[in-house]
Amino acid sequence: MLSAKRLAASAIVATATATAVLAGGGMAQADVPVWQANCHVYNIFNTGGMANCELPTWHQVKLTCVAWPVPFTYWKYGPIQHGQNQSWASCDSLGAMVHIEVIQA
Repeated sequence: MLSAKRLAASAIVATATATAVLAGGGMAQADVPVWQANCHVYNIFNTGGMANCELPTWHQVKLTCVAWPVPFTYWKYGPIQHGQNQSWASCDSLGAMVHIEVIQA
């Protein structure tokens, strides 16, 4: 009988612990707008670029590229990343990047 009580008490403690861990795991810091997240963009040989942010926010690098011989512009986007993770992208030809920016994803 004593072991059944211990088993029941252990089950209650284990359930309470698991509930506390799951409830606490859902708490996260709120995302900051990209213009306040101290984001940085890096030009890589006027062909590609990367972006990362110091504060928690979902961001993405956006490149404006030009295509030749018929000059037209197009955009390339890097993968969506969070916080200090880096978002990378590159234009289709060397030296084709004309603008780089980080945008909110």
